[in-house]
Amino acid sequence: MSDTEAKKETPPTLLVVDDNDTVLELLDLLLSHHGSTVVRAKSGAECLAVVRERPVDVVILDVMMPGMDGIEVSAELKRADPSLPIILLTAKDDLKTRTAAMSLGVNEFIAKPIHNRDLLARVGTHLAARRWEREMEHTAATVARLYQPPAEKSAGKA
Repeated sequence: MSDTEAKKETPPTLLVVDDNDTVLELLDLLLSHHGSTVVRAKSGAECLAVVRERPVDVVILDVMMPGMDGIEVSAELKRADPSLPIILLTAKDDLKTRTAAMSLGVNEFIAKPIHNRDLLARVGTHLAARRWEREMEHTAATVARLYQPPAEKSAGKA
């Protein structure tokens, strides 16, 4: 099996952040059942620590948490990696919260109760986009490595 095939078979890593154990468990079951590796965090600080320690493909983040709320965590995540997809979950679906989240570059905003198919579709969209971005970066790096511009002829030599 080639390295490319092995990379394609590696399940995506999803970080689920919520201070509610029941929500964490349900999302873990749903997402892992559909082929993802799920990492859990119960706070904003724990979320940021996980992202510093390991690569994550998508973050699914509750807005209302004690300590750092989801908006504050999103701001930190986007500063560290602007391309990291963030899906915010909240029971507080108001325009002010939604506007603050979107101004930070949050990719999705889903109101609770969560509809499983909706969440899976949105996660799938962001995973496909991440895969495509990585493939394009790999292709560009390969082309840059393989392409050797012609050497300029020295002045005065024929």
